[in-house]
Amino acid sequence: MKTIKFAIGIILVLFIASACNSDSKADTWTKEDTTKWTQSCLKFMESNGVEKEDAVGFCDCMLKKTSEKYTPKEAENLTEDQERKLWESCDYSW
Repeated sequence: MKTIKFAIGIILVLFIASACNSDSKADTWTKEDTTKWTQSCLKFMESNGVEKEDAVGFCDCMLKKTSEKYTPKEAENLTEDQERKLWESCDYSW
């Protein structure tokens, strides 16, 4: 019984700690924002010859990194350097 309570306690602590990421801007993104961003990313990647499976993985990573750091409005105006840094953080090199 102690083991179960301990495990539940650990899970709660981890959940609370992950929810306390006050620097994240992910909560500013609506479902519509994420859908629009992902569709645009996928279209761009596929038009540049990236296979769909790779494009999906890359766009998922980029959305996660972008939404944590920028609001949707900020993401619309990213510089090439900012995009490159996000790209590198996803560790994709084709």
